[in-house]
Amino acid sequence: MGQNLRFLGIVAHPHDFTHFAGTLGVQTALGDTATVVSMTAGVGTHNEKLATELMKPPSEQDPAIINQPAEERAEEKIDELRRACAIFGVTDVRVLGYPDKPFVFERHPDAAEKLREIILEVRPHVIFSQSPYLKGPHGHKSGVQNDHTETANATEMAKSISTLPRLGSGQAPHTVAATYFPGVYFEHEEWDFTVDVSEWFEQRVEAEATYVSQGHTQGYARRRMTLVLGNIGSSVGTMYAEAFVRDKVELLSNITLPESLLKLETQTKLEQIEAITGGGNP
Repeated sequence: MGQNLRFLGIVAHPHDFTHFAGTLGVQTALGDTATVVSMTAGVGTHNEKLATELMKPPSEQDPAIINQPAEERAEEKIDELRRACAIFGVTDVRVLGYPDKPFVFERHPDAAEKLREIILEVRPHVIFSQSPYLKGPHGHKSGVQNDHTETANATEMAKSISTLPRLGSGQAPHTVAATYFPGVYFEHEEWDFTVDVSEWFEQRVEAEATYVSQGHTQGYARRRMTLVLGNIGSSVGTMYAEAFVRDKVELLSNITLPESLLKLETQTKLEQIEAITGGGNP
């Protein structure tokens, strides 16, 4: 039975939601609620149609793609996000519309204030956020700030100022209990925990295929999810999983072990293989 938790996902681009989509599906099925906020509409991100056209000789280029208005592109990306979120029971979807490539928090200090307003409205127990660390995929290893880390910085600031009361506001401050970063931004050995999303695999494929503006197809979506979620799942003894890193040490009243670990005491190697493959052929 769920705890009636409130989740808030804050991402840089519409597609970043998918890194924790299956987990939100698990939680909303338990009766929890979720809100997803994208800092940008992702207009300048993964425009594969435009890239393909620009590779052609000018005489062969499609003017409709070359000259597509930014507003039209934004509408496409926002629609994809809303449809992907709906697959996992998330209907509260907000796009703040900041420019991407780059989104620079210092140029848009009001971003933290807007996020603060959302935090005080939603009052989430858990935030899924971009990783603030300059490591991992998406260029972090190079030590270069990008849309993801800038979104993380805005989120961290918003969380901080949300804990402070403001004279005359009438709003009670709010402290977010836990913040988790998707494991895709970290090396395998840095993961703190994983969530079994095997029962949400088909929905993850459907969501991935939703992002047609990024060149995604059904075949690509299924292959990508098989490799990404399957890799995480096989490392923890299940078919498909999503990984996370905690932003801070958590205080427990006692130690409890998930059923998946307790099974290891009596589980044979063949049974472990069956769990990873779903009982079918590897």
